[in-house]
Parts: sequence; structure tokens; C-alpha cells
Amino acid sequence: MWPWEHALFAYICYSTYVHGRYRSRPRDAPAVALAFGAVLPDLIDKPLAWEFNVFGTGYAAAHSLFLGVPAAFVVYALAKRRRAGAVGGAFLIGYVLHLVGDVLPASLSRGRLELTPVLWPIADPLPSPHRVSFVEGVYGLLTEYIARLLTLELTPVIALQLGSVVFGVTLWLADGRPGLSLITGPFRRAVKRIRA
Repeated sequence: MWPWEHALFAYICYSTYVHGRYRSRPRDAPAVALAFGAVLPDLIDKPLAWEFNVFGTGYAAAHSLFLGVPAAFVVYALAKRRRAGAVGGAFLIGYVLHLVGDVLPASLSRGRLELTPVLWPIADPLPSPHRVSFVEGVYGLLTEYIARLLTLELTPVIALQLGSVVFGVTLWLADGRPGLSLITGPFRRAVKRIRA
């Protein structure tokens, strides 16, 4: 999944939970924490693998059920201790759903449960094409993704990815775009100061 797909997949799950449990929409700060948690494993492992050659694959320590998930629980516990349990919980949910979002496509494409992306360091790493840099890695994957989309073949993986985007954006808009004001607010204030 791409970062926006991870964030929107997590948002669908989180928003559904919040609506069902609390009969309300997600709040701003938890929505931002959710999105950050949902993209963080890739922000750690992909550059360390592709740019710095620390890992042989982009599915390593931050994707690991043995290292990444316990670290996410520590973040949640620290946030709860600071009376920000909802924010920490949203981060944890986003982080865990990132891993689910990597297992689902791998499993759908292989026709069986495939946990390899989240079993570092004990599982054999997923085959990873040689990437000279992070930019080259992103470019290569994006090119492959667009080529798959252009075939117009609706595979289960493409359906999951496109469904996450379409349904996730629709739900986020219906919920009032939670988190957007927290992200854009500082920029708007800076622009106002510059214009003043």
C-alpha cells in the first residue's frame, strides 16, 4: 500500500470504530496521530533499506511484530500517562493497521495468509528489487503501480487499494475533514503574519 492508502485504510477502520463506540466523528488530534502511525513504519524502514542499506528490505524493524508493535505500545502508554490516551490510542491503531495493510495485499496476491512482512527478523525477507536510493525506490514502485492500474484489471489487491482511497476520502469528508485544521493552521497563520 502507498502512504495515502495506509492512512485512509486506517481512517476507515478508526472512524467506523469511533462512530460505533462513541456515536461521533473522530477528533482532530487523534486523526492526525492515526495518520502518522499509519505511515510511520514505511517512513522508518524504507529509507533505512533503500537509502542507507541498513536493512535488505523495506519490511524490517518498524514493521516487526516483535519490535515495532511493542514500540507503538510504549508510545501509547506514554501518551496515556500524559492524559492524551485518545491520541496515543489512535497512533497505536494506525501503526497496527499499517501492518495489517501490508499483510492483506501480500496474502491476497499469494492466495494464503502471508505474515512475512511483519515477522522481521525471523522470517525470510520479501524479495526486494535493488534500489540505489529512496527516490529511486519510490519511483520504481510508483511506476509499477501505475502500470498495474493502466491494465484496468481489477485484482483483489487493486480493489483493496482503490477502495481504501475512494471510501476513505468519502468518509473523511463526511466526517468534516478531521485533522486538516491542525495541519494547515500553522501555515495559514504564517501566511497571515507575512501579509500583515
